[in-house]
Amino acid sequence: MHTLRVEVERVEGVCTGPVPMAPGKHFHIRGGRVHLPAGEPVCLFALQSILPLLPVKERLTDGNAGADWIGRAHYVQCPDPEGRTIWRIVQVPDDLPLDPPGRLPEERTGDLRVTVRRIEGRCVEGTCVGDRALARGSNLYLAQPFCLYALAAILPLLPAKDRAHDAADWMSRPISAICPDPLGNVHLLLEKVH
Repeated sequence: MHTLRVEVERVEGVCTGPVPMAPGKHFHIRGGRVHLPAGEPVCLFALQSILPLLPVKERLTDGNAGADWIGRAHYVQCPDPEGRTIWRIVQVPDDLPLDPPGRLPEERTGDLRVTVRRIEGRCVEGTCVGDRALARGSNLYLAQPFCLYALAAILPLLPAKDRAHDAADWMSRPISAICPDPLGNVHLLLEKVH
């Protein structure tokens, strides 16, 4: 698999996230794990648009003339038509040193906490019990590299969990999700910080 650098190349509108994405903001993908620079977030809405391309891009060689459009595509945009944040995905040397992971920002009331609660199989992406992520508004922070497949399972739930709910709504309680790998069975807990 190839190591990928995913970087904001330009913003053609206005990114309105709590920590706006700007040219140069980036993250890496190596071995099926998302690596954010220490203390830096990524926009969870942009990540949802980028995520489907990453497993394929890790496995294709850039410039392969026989590849389908994903192999030739290097750009993806966030889903906000007013933001128009354009991200570039490029392969980088596999021995490139990656940014060291950082600490999560101090949790505040209303943040969303994602915690790996248990693993009932064998996660080949290196996920460990206790791995954590924090969503604040539309920004996602990681305490350590995080499995992109586990993120794929939990990302769609974050915007819904972040909204006000009726007390009877199941989203008002802590939410569990499981990664898509039936051999890994990584269980994630999503809860609002009070």
